[in-house]
Amino acid sequence: MAELQVVKDKVAEINAKVQQLKDQLFEAEAKKRQVEEEAQELMDQLDLANRLVNGLADENVRWTNNVVSFKEEVITMIGDALIASAFVSYIGPFSFRFRKNLWDEVWSKDIIEKKIPITPGIDPLDVLATPSDIAVWNGEGLPADRVSLENAAIVVSCTRYPLLIDP
Repeated sequence: MAELQVVKDKVAEINAKVQQLKDQLFEAEAKKRQVEEEAQELMDQLDLANRLVNGLADENVRWTNNVVSFKEEVITMIGDALIASAFVSYIGPFSFRFRKNLWDEVWSKDIIEKKIPITPGIDPLDVLATPSDIAVWNGEGLPADRVSLENAAIVVSCTRYPLLIDP
């Protein structure tokens, strides 16, 4: 019986150590899960940060390109404004062909001869109206032909009533 008791005590002692090791294993697995979750959260944050930095890098390229184009536009703004103001002031009563000839052949050449900086191939409609303006006008029932769009740009840009032809 004494030997049996010794064996039972050893078994109880071994079972206690096993239970202690199981508890340690459970705690270690819980810590492991917690660390893995934290690592996953940090990886997600790192991914978001990388995407933000890459997006900002693209913005840097876009802004750099804009700065270059704005520097060019500052130089050519004088000629562009001159041709747009002449367009608004004088071109209303003429047909499309005459209008195009006037700004392409007469005004643009005169501006170039006088060495006034101008955007090559400038279209006065691009200076006077944006694509969204044109879309609004078309949505309100304005025909999509060039003369109607030019007339609308002239009317919107004038402070007085312009003289226009409208086919």
